[in-house]
Amino acid sequence: MTGLRRKIDNFCRSEPTAVTHNLTFSSHYARAALYGLQQQRSDWRELLQQRGIDYGLIQEPLARIPTEQFVNLFRLVWRVLDDEFMGRSRQPCRVGHFHLMGSLVVHADNLAEVLRQSIRCYDLFSDDIVIELIEHEQQVELSITHTQPQLDPDNFLVEWLLLVWHRLCGWLIDQTIVLSQAGFQHALPAHFDEYQFVYPCRCHFEQARNSLFFSQRYMAMPVVRSTAELDAFVHDSPRHLMIWAGEDDSLTTRVRRVLEHSAAPKLPTLEQVAVQLHMTSYTLCRKLKAEGSAYQKIKDNLRRDQAVTMLTRQNLSIADISTELGFAEPGAFSRAFKSWTGVSPLAYRQHEG
Repeated sequence: MTGLRRKIDNFCRSEPTAVTHNLTFSSHYARAALYGLQQQRSDWRELLQQRGIDYGLIQEPLARIPTEQFVNLFRLVWRVLDDEFMGRSRQPCRVGHFHLMGSLVVHADNLAEVLRQSIRCYDLFSDDIVIELIEHEQQVELSITHTQPQLDPDNFLVEWLLLVWHRLCGWLIDQTIVLSQAGFQHALPAHFDEYQFVYPCRCHFEQARNSLFFSQRYMAMPVVRSTAELDAFVHDSPRHLMIWAGEDDSLTTRVRRVLEHSAAPKLPTLEQVAVQLHMTSYTLCRKLKAEGSAYQKIKDNLRRDQAVTMLTRQNLSIADISTELGFAEPGAFSRAFKSWTGVSPLAYRQHEG
């Protein structure tokens, strides 16, 4: 595993514009981001091809999309449609609205003022998106409702806006806002496994509202970002908003970090990880289960993301990648990769080529 980390780290250092997180994203989100473009532009295939975005890969139900392609897809949809709501509302939310709102709230005294001013802005931007701030005794509930749900058939815009507000608010106060729970009006989706990275908390479905819940204590925290920092944040958007597994405090993420930083030839066992986290293996399993996760799932997801990184960013053979990832032989790696992504490693590389 040491060799794998070295190869990936060298790649990241050699291309300063690339993110240092070796993350991949479910093709579900790529198809969702593309939806509005497909509805409004007959030349959408040509537009994807011009930007080097592989639609064949996006079509694969279990495929993983490398970060750079994912960022490029979002930017393409925003630019072509001139719509920050990505074609999922009756009237477009012109590109620049988010920056305008941010330029106002960066001068707020605290997070409470940020949220109230932001909501007033979006009330002016669109009648289709209704944002509410509901203050309970110890918790705050941030709720987003799409008044025209037929325009957002897979609930992507609602989920995306909740993510954006959560990440922006945390960035403005320079604090990770720990979510106590999240609720969604729709039923449990097929891509539920991805929620542990998007909303690292307990998620409930078929609820009255689409909401994120967090402690009241965050409301008094001051805004610490400058206008120049905001401009840079928006210029790099949506990169910082989409690095979903980066800095949350969930146990799932902590376990992944332990695995990522392992210097041993093989990934540590469950028992070894538990020791590093100062708990028993039973406690670790129980707490991961409460987050909807498991050690084997975390390990598989890490190896999946690293495999995609190696296949798309490194000139290594399938056999070399298999060895680096700790598989006994290339056939075992190929079978595992196909179970993760729906295609063989060779087919995946050909898609990317």
